[in-house]
Amino acid sequence: MDIKVKYAIYTLWIILLQSVLKLIGVLLTGSLSFLSETADTFTDILFVSITLYSMYYSQKPADYDHMYGHGKIDSISGVIQGIILMNIYVLLVYNAIQAILSNRYDVINPEIGLIILISSFIVNIIFSRRLISKGKQQKSLTLRIQGLNLFQDSMRAIIVLVSFIFAYFNVIFLDPILSIVLSVWIIIGALKLVKGGVKELTDTNPISTIIIEDLRKKIFALEHVIGVHSIKLRTSGKTLYLEVQLSVEDHISIVHANEIITSIRSMSEKIFRLYEVECIVEMNPFASEKSIGEGLINLIFSMKSEYPKIENFKDLNIFRIENEYFISLVVIVDETLSLVDAHEVCSHFEKEIKKQAPLISRVITHIESQPHRELLRPNQIKCADVGPEMIEQMSESVEKVLRLHPQVKGFHGVEFWATIDYCILEAHVFFEGSLNISQIHKYISELENNIREELGIDNLESIFLHSEPIEGQKEGIIF
Repeated sequence: MDIKVKYAIYTLWIILLQSVLKLIGVLLTGSLSFLSETADTFTDILFVSITLYSMYYSQKPADYDHMYGHGKIDSISGVIQGIILMNIYVLLVYNAIQAILSNRYDVINPEIGLIILISSFIVNIIFSRRLISKGKQQKSLTLRIQGLNLFQDSMRAIIVLVSFIFAYFNVIFLDPILSIVLSVWIIIGALKLVKGGVKELTDTNPISTIIIEDLRKKIFALEHVIGVHSIKLRTSGKTLYLEVQLSVEDHISIVHANEIITSIRSMSEKIFRLYEVECIVEMNPFASEKSIGEGLINLIFSMKSEYPKIENFKDLNIFRIENEYFISLVVIVDETLSLVDAHEVCSHFEKEIKKQAPLISRVITHIESQPHRELLRPNQIKCADVGPEMIEQMSESVEKVLRLHPQVKGFHGVEFWATIDYCILEAHVFFEGSLNISQIHKYISELENNIREELGIDNLESIFLHSEPIEGQKEGIIF
């Protein structure tokens, strides 16, 4: 027999016994506060019956109609019990108020009530803690509700004991007042139970965002994973359903895909130890039909007709650092343009790309004037941030080279990234805006060679120098 069902049966027998004893106590004492306590015990008989049914039903395996199992019945049971409790005790509060207004209340044989309540108190306080403990272990809201209900019975019994103690000394006007206090206490507890049940029924995320973000970082760090698009969580009883959507490197084998899934399941089981985790992983290749690279190529060439001064494109690089994407692109423009005109065209083009492709956080265009016939293909590069100390060192070396060139007027935005096999350097260089774009390209080529010699880094794959007019510049270092 399932442990939850077993404890629910134990609870039912205890409540039946107490109900008989408390009913006898109410008939012998006539206490309104004892009536409130007894009414709660009688409702417990109904609640435990509901609990037994919900537990039996929730143990059924998933089927065609209930593909995620039947665990939600546990939450529905908790909501129903809470609503019934609130309605019953609103009526008992009304009854107690009527008794106070009409001055009709009396308590007899308080010593009998004391004996019954003390016996009930001892049984409830012991068994309720056991139920709450098992409810937490089994992730059963209904079992915890039953334990909490019995524990509250124990605490509320203290109020009724106080009423009988005063009644023993012929102070009986407190009885209906304590009945109201007792009923309000139960109503507040019922509201909390309903709130908890509604949260589970509406799939409210039970996990801290800090834990989820930690899981996201660990998944992102897995080999062959290049993007974590979404992590979704929902619970049903003690089962947690985890759905992860990933982008992975192109053409990975089934073995590698299985390693990723196995790693995610292993991580989730360690992080969510209190749940039985059901993990669903969806993987999409980065350069699939709807990938960022191919989508950008289609977007760029569809925009080309709107920019007649742009003749062609080349060297589309898609960079990723953590979960942010940015692109670098060489734009071939009319060689008769000045740097100011070419920069204005490219700046507008950059803004339009970011507007059309919100996933891209940054666009870097490099202006050239030579004709170029090579087809545009995306290079997708996974990068790592090298840290502020390395960036500062690179900036000093770049500045040293740029200051030696007579046409360079300043610079800003030096960045340096490392991939698994090589490094990439990028900077924005200021020139006089009136210079012809073909002249600018000549200077840029010279500067790239000089920077490469100055740095002396063997695996420095690419240097991207983005030319900008000095006019209107407010950021960076001006020579």
